[in-house]
Amino acid sequence: MLSVLSITAPVFFFIGLGYIFARYKIFPIEAQKIFGQYVFYCAMPCYLFMAMAKAPIHMVANIDYIISFALGLVVTAVLTWVVAYKCFKCDPAQSILAMMAGSYTNSAFVGIPIITMAFGESGPVVVVALFQIVIVTTFILTVLDSLANKEQFSWGLLKSIPRTVALNPIVGGSLLGILFSLMHVEIPDIVGNSLDLLGRAGIPTALFALGLSLGQVRQKLSQSSQNLILILVGLKNIIHPLVAWVIGFYIFDLSTMWLGALVVVSAMPTAMNNFIFAQKYNSFIPEASQVVFISSVVSLFTLSALLWLI
Repeated sequence: MLSVLSITAPVFFFIGLGYIFARYKIFPIEAQKIFGQYVFYCAMPCYLFMAMAKAPIHMVANIDYIISFALGLVVTAVLTWVVAYKCFKCDPAQSILAMMAGSYTNSAFVGIPIITMAFGESGPVVVVALFQIVIVTTFILTVLDSLANKEQFSWGLLKSIPRTVALNPIVGGSLLGILFSLMHVEIPDIVGNSLDLLGRAGIPTALFALGLSLGQVRQKLSQSSQNLILILVGLKNIIHPLVAWVIGFYIFDLSTMWLGALVVVSAMPTAMNNFIFAQKYNSFIPEASQVVFISSVVSLFTLSALLWLI
């Protein structure tokens, strides 16, 4: 418990700091949007570029493990979308963001240190981060862009993919980092140190913005929204790792080490990107902020229990 707490405690510190600043109106309401834009367009792309550029992407991971995670995410995502769109009557953009809240795992900030601590290497979480950034993030942002531009959903989705990859800073920064890793490009220290410094500011700034969002929510969420938030947290923290375990154990018969890594990675809380994207597209913001926060709190106990069992 203490080991997991040492990793997750800074998360709650920065969120709490933002919450206090918002409640006492130290920052104006507009600050939340400004911080969000800074993270989306500047800090997070630098962070992901350096993370991917330094990752051992050329090392081939367990293909059954990758497919198991992908299937687990897809199954949970589809289930979440059905709940949001069909049961809670969310609009298409809200449904996509809700789908992300229930299935997109925090592989970078929480996943990398915990997996490294538990299994002695970051490989199992690096390949998950790659899958989520290159495939899942591209899909989510492409759909959200298509909806925001009011394009025909089916054809517009296909037409928007190259544009999303080329123009979206998060996807672009990640893909450029992957290219540098595959080509073994050495980044000059003066450039790497500058990007590292800028990128490291992304996560605390995003968490601070999340705290601002929580502190600025004055209106009471409807009972329907509160119920949806609780369901999304349950899907992310409990159902997602359970689905991953069933797939990894019964379908792919993963070894104990890979199965354990699969379940732990799937049990990570909702990624901070869910809140960042909600801000970017001005949809599902209060729900996304609360899902990220609550799932992070719940993961303190669920991850501790899983690591104890493993």
